[in-house]
Amino acid sequence: MTDAQTLLRFILLHVGADLPLRQTVAVIAKAGGPDVAPVWLHKRMRAAQPYLAALIEQMVSDVERAATPERWAGYEMVCLDGSSVSGPGSVGTDVRMHAVLRLHDLRVRDVRVTSETVGETLRNFMWAPDQLIIVDRGYANAPGLAWAADHGADVLVRVNRGALPLYAPSGSIGTDAPIDVLQWCRGLDDDEAEERPAIAIHGKGRARQEIRGRLIGFRLPSVQAREARERVRREEGPSVTAEQLQAAEYVILFTTAPLDRLSAQRCVEAYRLRWQVELQFKRWKSICHFDRLPNYRDDTMLSWLTAKVWLGMLLDRVASAPGLDETTRSAARQPWKLTSIFWPLVVSALMPLGFANAVNQLPALAQHLDSLDDVDAPRQILAFRETEILGASATSN
Repeated sequence: MTDAQTLLRFILLHVGADLPLRQTVAVIAKAGGPDVAPVWLHKRMRAAQPYLAALIEQMVSDVERAATPERWAGYEMVCLDGSSVSGPGSVGTDVRMHAVLRLHDLRVRDVRVTSETVGETLRNFMWAPDQLIIVDRGYANAPGLAWAADHGADVLVRVNRGALPLYAPSGSIGTDAPIDVLQWCRGLDDDEAEERPAIAIHGKGRARQEIRGRLIGFRLPSVQAREARERVRREEGPSVTAEQLQAAEYVILFTTAPLDRLSAQRCVEAYRLRWQVELQFKRWKSICHFDRLPNYRDDTMLSWLTAKVWLGMLLDRVASAPGLDETTRSAARQPWKLTSIFWPLVVSALMPLGFANAVNQLPALAQHLDSLDDVDAPRQILAFRETEILGASATSN
């Protein structure tokens, strides 16, 4: 069977309803669909990721590019972040999601599912002029900033002092003086964002590229500064330094947005919106179960999560459809409510059996599952990692 529509039905039921492979094929068979073996679906899941990624790309290209509110100087405000997902029993990252969220309507503008080897970088996506990309310090590096600048986009990033050295522009190539960011922050006034010209440098010699922008600093109020220091202590543990604790008292940003479009204070306000993309990941994981990877194989984990993301974008499309009444629009102001309502509806629409039919079919379903248990086929969870470990041991010996 090579029908893509039929295969997609199997995959979406397996992924959307969090059904194991055996229950998935049994339900579809008893609903009048093809009667296939679980291993058939497993093998096709292993090869389906490019097809599912193409569906996501098509849906992204169909998203209407609505006008950005005037309060952001014509910018399409987007934020980017990544989230790690682990398989059962894993102690590390197995798959990563990278998502671009458009802030004025909380629509997912672009998304990628990658292996754990692909890190967080602005180079994961294509950008466009009149976009302002808001990212945390994990994206603060000169190659990524140069990539965005080459595409005409502006960036607002929290400074990572170790990964993004900044320099005072001197006007003479090769003589730029490094900026001691923390020393500069010590002179900031309370409750007022301040700025100074700064550049980041990518490459050397003839390949040298200057990314010109502004260094922006803001001293946190005393209560927030204390909370920030405590958070750093928890994250760093006994190795925390006095310099790290002092840096936690400030919001330190670098932006390539020109002053005539966004002031320093407006940049601080814009950066506070970045947490929306983290909430999107929390909604996907807590309500839509994006973090419940069902197996250990790298290829099927990629396919499974890619299909889950496609369903998440379908949910986003349904929930933002025109014609919603005022009650629904009010719920949309709290996206978790909308997700918690629409996700079960999307999942129920995938089920090929209604409740009454499922009750009537229960004996036949149970018998079908028993017959699948009699098939002598290796379980995917047991076969993969044990084979990997034995192969690695043989190599090392």
